[in-house]
Amino acid sequence: MDWTHQDFVIHEFSELESTNKTALELAQLGKISDREIILAERQSAGRGRQNRSWISPAGNLYFSLLLLPKISVEKIPQLSFVGITALRLAVKNSVSKWPNDLLIEEKKVAGILLESKISGKNCEFVALGIGVNLISNPSETIFPASNLKNFGIEISPQEMLKNFLNEFEKLYQNWLDFGFAGIRQIWLQRSYRLNEEIKIKLDGEEIAGVFSGMDEEGNLILNREGKILKISVGDVS
Repeated sequence: MDWTHQDFVIHEFSELESTNKTALELAQLGKISDREIILAERQSAGRGRQNRSWISPAGNLYFSLLLLPKISVEKIPQLSFVGITALRLAVKNSVSKWPNDLLIEEKKVAGILLESKISGKNCEFVALGIGVNLISNPSETIFPASNLKNFGIEISPQEMLKNFLNEFEKLYQNWLDFGFAGIRQIWLQRSYRLNEEIKIKLDGEEIAGVFSGMDEEGNLILNREGKILKISVGDVS
């Protein structure tokens, strides 16, 4: 079933292996283009970052938004922050874990998976995959999980998607027109454990330091007793 919201075209399916997988395959074939969305009621092989499985029963929100921004490769990770900031505003009163998850009371209720096709130093297209636990969540996860219903927020997947797109449209256009600075400022206002000591798992190794902010490229800044590290990917605890 296909439907539209603002300038977005939504292709809705009852079940897919993975919305990101389908979005990337269709984009590669030229069958979907900019601002088209693959939405599934459930996923049989949903994926999170680092190829972790994303448990995907019916009732929650699973979608991938295809984008064709004319940007260089190094700017692609910034889209994660555009997405999570839009999701935070759509949910309201939530706190974001750096950089790909949405937390409420330090429990994960959503995640983002960003995948792209690159040609030389330029981005051909990006699939921004998002999963939101609306009514259920897995019990055995690396980071404690919950769902929006547990916090008194009851909303259908379609309405949650519309709320997200309302916020994303404004933030995405701002990012295209003016760059990352505005998104970075909004994100830092509610970032997880800013100026506190955190631990980050990198390739199986855990390092600790003070989370001092985020640079202009979207890298986490970790202060380890005066030594500054810039980290692009990692699991925070």
